[in-house]
Amino acid sequence: MSDHRPAAAPAPSPPVRGGADRPLAAGVVLAGGSGSRFGAGINKAFLTLAHRSIASWSLLSMAAVDGIGPLVFVVRPEDRDHAEHTVARELGERRVEIIGGGATRQESELQALRHLADRIESGAVDTVLIHDAARPLVSRGLIATVLRTARRHGGALPGFHADDIAALAPSDGADRLAAEQPLGDLIRVQTPQGFRADALLEAYEAAARDGFAGTDTASCIERYTTTPVQWVRGEAENFKITFAQDLALATDVVRAHGLAPGR
Repeated sequence: MSDHRPAAAPAPSPPVRGGADRPLAAGVVLAGGSGSRFGAGINKAFLTLAHRSIASWSLLSMAAVDGIGPLVFVVRPEDRDHAEHTVARELGERRVEIIGGGATRQESELQALRHLADRIESGAVDTVLIHDAARPLVSRGLIATVLRTARRHGGALPGFHADDIAALAPSDGADRLAAEQPLGDLIRVQTPQGFRADALLEAYEAAARDGFAGTDTASCIERYTTTPVQWVRGEAENFKITFAQDLALATDVVRAHGLAPGR
């Protein structure tokens, strides 16, 4: 997914109130990558971080947020047995719906949305949050903030101002800073990204019909719907584990701050 998007002011949002008669949000955790850049020989989502798999950190944090009902874990078909074993061992009684993903991130997201389609169309699921398993240190607070903001505005994504990145003007043989895109006017996007469920399903089905491949979840929403997307402040700990040194850093963060899933 793309890491940088135009910035806008963070949006305030009211607290989520749970209740048996209210629709639930669905939490989707994507673990469809091969982990080839990590060099571990297995899907990095199943590597260990402080005695738990990387994927279970995100699943447990999603499960701890009030208002999130269905948990959908999207894996490569060849990882399904491993995923089932990991969930049974590390998630306890919390039900997790494990499904096979597609060849790309967008196809995996579409598979998750189709899996939830009946509940979205009935109104049982009103919001969908999509998160990368490779960001295991996401907090319950950030997930809840994304959920509240998505419910209020229609779409939400977390991120930071990218003060160290500049946009380039259209190439004419020389790379030059774009005058209309000042430094600091972009954000580094994180996950989870949250959206109104019916709009998200509609956007992904339209993208599939058109053969459109977006850079991230929000890009499909922006192309096919009028749903506004707000950004909320991300977290420094919510970084993506891509290389072996990232896992070492995550381990150091957990040890230094005593972090636990669902904090």
